[in-house]
Amino acid sequence: MRPRTLTRDIPWGIPAPFPGAEGKVIYVWFDAVLGYVSAAIEYYKNKEDPEEWREFWFNKDAKTIFFIGKDNIPFHTIILPALLLGTGEDYNLPWNVSTTEFLQIKEQKLSKSQRIGIFVDEALELFPPDYWRFFLMATRPETKDLDFTWELFLEKINADLNDTFGNFVHRTLTFINSQFNGEIPQAGELDEDAKRILDWVREKVQAVAGLIEECKLQAAANMVISLSRIGNQYLNEKEPWNLIKKDKAKAATIFYVSTQIVKALAITSAPFVPFAAGEIWKTLNLEGSVHEQKWSEALEPLTAGHKIGKPKPLFRKIQEDPQQLEEKLETVRDKLTRNA
Repeated sequence: MRPRTLTRDIPWGIPAPFPGAEGKVIYVWFDAVLGYVSAAIEYYKNKEDPEEWREFWFNKDAKTIFFIGKDNIPFHTIILPALLLGTGEDYNLPWNVSTTEFLQIKEQKLSKSQRIGIFVDEALELFPPDYWRFFLMATRPETKDLDFTWELFLEKINADLNDTFGNFVHRTLTFINSQFNGEIPQAGELDEDAKRILDWVREKVQAVAGLIEECKLQAAANMVISLSRIGNQYLNEKEPWNLIKKDKAKAATIFYVSTQIVKALAITSAPFVPFAAGEIWKTLNLEGSVHEQKWSEALEPLTAGHKIGKPKPLFRKIQEDPQQLEEKLETVRDKLTRNA
């Protein structure tokens, strides 16, 4: 343990109550961790249910998980528990503190004051939120620092989201619309390949759930992509667009299996690309929101004859090169600065 500064010489903040600290205020991270409690209290006070916050902090079935950068580990693993214990009440202590290494840009630490980085308003002017959400989780720096580059961003969006995930969903649902009147086809007898694929799907769905529970979000996001990669490989190997000319029943079975993968993808991708997952669910013509489903629903089969909608591309391939993207960012930044 090394010494930590608890006060600052600034004119605003909570006055330091320590002898000899007159004129100083408590520095942010020592008292800020208590904001987790006070925020819950204020939230439920505004919801006119002022005691509900206790379900989070005193109900022993509740688990609190904190997602932070590595520089904040001491505040969440030592200071926050110490403050909660110091109250003399039986607060729930942090159940898990999931930390990451640093995400940097051009080998520099991100900085709001120095405008080093890509900020939310700028990011959303450039690309949809699903692109950023997926990228940040699929490259989450869980074991070492990561330097953001446009090359890496292009690889994850174009190769993984567009060419693998989006391509599999779109080609499957488009073919069902054009060849099966927009209805989930009737499966014939499943051959060994089909059984193996469905077994893999079950394993992947369970594995993604386990990784999320362990807060291994990078592996979980990439495993969702591997699930769609399995679907693409299955279609490429079976070539149902050729088979349908000779044996429509066998082609129907292949697309029946493929639609089960699409449904599994809708639910397993929801934590990572929530808007795209919602579009898949809507296109599958299923009730409610994908975000209201239990995880087990991912393995509940779509029934033959179920009518689906016409799919739209979930993503678009980014055509700009890294230099063009950097120039585009500067243009967006200038525009936002002028309009501020």
